[in-house]
Amino acid sequence: MLLTGFDAPVEQVMYLDRHIREAELLQAIARVNRTYARGGVEKGFGIVVDYYGVARHLKDALEAYSDEDVEGALESLQDEIPKLRDQHRRVVDLFTSKDTAIADAEACVQLLGDEKLRAEFHVKLKQFLATLDLVLPRPEGLPYVNDAKALAHIQAKARNRYRSDERLIGKEVGEKVRKLIDEHVISLGIDPRIPPIEITDAEFDRHVEQEHSPRAAASEMEHALRYHIRKHVDEDLEHALRYHIRKHVDEDPTHYEKLSERLKGILKELEGRWDELAEALQKLIDEARKGRQQDEATGLDPETQQPFFDLLKQEAVGDATLEDAAQEHLCDLTVELVEHIQQEIAIVGFWSRAQAQAGLRSWIFQTLDDADLLDFDQIDPVADRLMELAKANHHRLVR
Repeated sequence: MLLTGFDAPVEQVMYLDRHIREAELLQAIARVNRTYARGGVEKGFGIVVDYYGVARHLKDALEAYSDEDVEGALESLQDEIPKLRDQHRRVVDLFTSKDTAIADAEACVQLLGDEKLRAEFHVKLKQFLATLDLVLPRPEGLPYVNDAKALAHIQAKARNRYRSDERLIGKEVGEKVRKLIDEHVISLGIDPRIPPIEITDAEFDRHVEQEHSPRAAASEMEHALRYHIRKHVDEDLEHALRYHIRKHVDEDPTHYEKLSERLKGILKELEGRWDELAEALQKLIDEARKGRQQDEATGLDPETQQPFFDLLKQEAVGDATLEDAAQEHLCDLTVELVEHIQQEIAIVGFWSRAQAQAGLRSWIFQTLDDADLLDFDQIDPVADRLMELAKANHHRLVR
């Protein structure tokens, strides 16, 4: 049955224990050489365990085919051992060449702050683990298991630390190794199925406290805060503000841009002073969690009005301080703008109605012109920017 008319791609291993050759040998091997991916099972190759020694007849059986058709049809697992050894050396050398042992996971994670090195590590680790999956459970693969676990833990920790888009190595390395590294990484407190913890999570402080050094804690807080800011503000915000080319805009660009600048200042001022850096970052994280608070000087609503006020102030005077009369005038203008915007966008389907949007923008342009706040050539881009800000804050303005 195994030699004629039997087709089951899910079969992974065939044991040969009698003499077969030529077409019969090809038919036998064909039972396991089909790839398969279904129901959580992924098979990229088949294994032939040759007790009898018939593999040497394969060359004769393949002579009827062109070299291109049969290249790599049967490879010995023995040939994978040197490859495994070489791939292990290559991935470990990424750290040892920088005087860092993979046993020091935190030091390795710090090195992987370099995005280029992190990408190279990901590729080389995937190659190493894929070959290890081929070799296991042969005894030649066992000496590499502990390093595979350590390297997988480093990759998972770096991925969470730097909030990178790359996914953890998984299905592409085979089920044996995937299960092995998943169990190890989970035992160390990192679940590959759960995204990195955010600073707004109630468990974030406890997560940071579990780090074994001030340097690790400071690094974790730094990159969590970077990720939080990156979600709310584009790094090229000033360019987008002046040329109004972005299709979408964050709900409060000025606020998060200031947070970003303060973060840069803290990192530059306290570089290498880990205890002080951790303390300063914690304060900034606490502030970011609270979100924008009401400005007593303006009395404006922090969610619906203050973002518009800050945008107008930035365009009008930059970082300069407004005198009382000028600030009062700008507050009144902001309230007038926001109240009218709220009324207009409350119409069902407003953002899909070009005529309604054009009407609101025209009103904003005329109101800014009448307010005598900006130079005339500024009004057009600022009107566009206010429209984008209104769209980004739609859910707040109509709440």
